[in-house]
Amino acid sequence: MSEEPHIFDEAGDNDTLGGRLWRAREAVGLSEAALAKALGIRPETLRAWESDRSEPRANRLVTIAGLLNVSPTWLLHGVGGAPQGETLAEEIGIVRTQLERIRQWRQQTDGAIASIEKALDRIAQRTGI
Repeated sequence: MSEEPHIFDEAGDNDTLGGRLWRAREAVGLSEAALAKALGIRPETLRAWESDRSEPRANRLVTIAGLLNVSPTWLLHGVGGAPQGETLAEEIGIVRTQLERIRQWRQQTDGAIASIEKALDRIAQRTGI
């Protein structure tokens, strides 16, 4: 008696929940604002989910999966119904966009660090510390 194939026998998508959520949103062409509005959440909440700083509750995952035309199992574990039509070229474009976002965050962080360092220097000069 042979065992039936199981969904978890598939090679999984090794991205994170946030990465898969971002890729699925991009694949259907929804903006952050549009998906956030459809879910009744703030765009900041969606950004936190997509950057893996927080996760949606289980009941929201089913709604998200329906809106993005993927399976909840794919969002959670990277197996099952993935975004349709995601070609290698599209995936490369998505990853390049992610990289650009990280570069922008790094520039913002570098600017904030420089500003804090200047403020510390000014305080140190005033107080003689």
